[in-house]
Amino acid sequence: MGTPQYFIWEYHTTVECGSGCRTFAPQRFMEMGCKRIGVITDRGLIEAGVVDQVTDMFTIQSGGPSIVGVYDKIKQDATMNGINDCTKWFRENAMDGMLVIGGGSVMDSAKGVKFNLGTQSTDIRKAVPNNGALMFRPWGKPLNFPSVFIPTTAGTGSEVSNVAVMYNEEEKVKANLIHPYIMAEVALLDPELTVSLPPWMTAATGLDALGHAIEGMSSSQANTMSQALNQRAIKLVLKYLPIAVHDGKNLEARMQMLAASNMGIMGFSMGAMLAPGHNIAHAIGAKLRIPHGEAVGQVVPALMKYFPRYYVPCAEYLADAFSVDQKITEPMEIVAEAREKIVRLMDDIGFGMQFKVTLDDQGRADIVKAIQTDPSVQMAIPENILSDLCKSCFPAK
Repeated sequence: MGTPQYFIWEYHTTVECGSGCRTFAPQRFMEMGCKRIGVITDRGLIEAGVVDQVTDMFTIQSGGPSIVGVYDKIKQDATMNGINDCTKWFRENAMDGMLVIGGGSVMDSAKGVKFNLGTQSTDIRKAVPNNGALMFRPWGKPLNFPSVFIPTTAGTGSEVSNVAVMYNEEEKVKANLIHPYIMAEVALLDPELTVSLPPWMTAATGLDALGHAIEGMSSSQANTMSQALNQRAIKLVLKYLPIAVHDGKNLEARMQMLAASNMGIMGFSMGAMLAPGHNIAHAIGAKLRIPHGEAVGQVVPALMKYFPRYYVPCAEYLADAFSVDQKITEPMEIVAEAREKIVRLMDDIGFGMQFKVTLDDQGRADIVKAIQTDPSVQMAIPENILSDLCKSCFPAK
């Protein structure tokens, strides 16, 4: 018997789930002593009327905190320039609370802003030299800027994670900031705000949630508590993602996908985030501007095909999560069967096995190089495997 594994479990966010729970936002800010609230979101959510479904609650409840303004300039990725600009906006308007309404890019941007505000910084680049910063306790101090996050996609789970992924426009790479207090104080998971998400975006973000759970499960630092979240998240995605894609107004499916997203990121982050799939997805996203959910959705099953031995140590957990036939006991066969179920899921939700971007041999070689030098790289994947993966994921030009 070896020494039992040490792990630490931190969960700094109060998570509330259910249709209509967005109506609690004013009360939660009142409980945190906030008066002047700034909203971070994107233009599309304003035009779709999603933001009004939340901010209208602040006019109904008189005498409470008020919305001072709305910052709607967030783009596809959380950009460093955008984070710095939004930080300046918060300070100029003397806001004391942050209401975040959006998907992963909006939430990651907000976490960067929160870090700037809490550390008296004006430039997020200084926090991530070489595009990476690990600020675990005791170096990561409370930021003391109350926030309520309301996700509008079921994928990243960013509302509760200690990671902010930001795009460095100057160097054209994605940077990672890890800090124990950048997540929301309160997360409101309201499925009513996700019903307008188009089928393809529902599919891509759902596969991101699945990728988090699989990467968390296969991490060598996964623990018994994180594995419980990983396994349950995978089961929920397999069951409810097709329903959410094909029947977007099904609130039960939307709610279960929000829960799966939340659990998937916690299983991922509490399992130490040894994540070769995310390393590859970050590099591809930065190089080709492919949305993160789409990149993860393609890369994880490709890794299971070309690098199956990486998943052998977690075969027992994969077998349970993917309900693999109990007659299949050989680890490599379990990995193959789990991957086959992912392929069938992707086919069901209309998600192809290749990116729409075409590349020639040099383009694929450039992607391999980008993967090997990406700031998020944690393990060396053999170059021939990366080459085969790129040939599989990118059709020839």
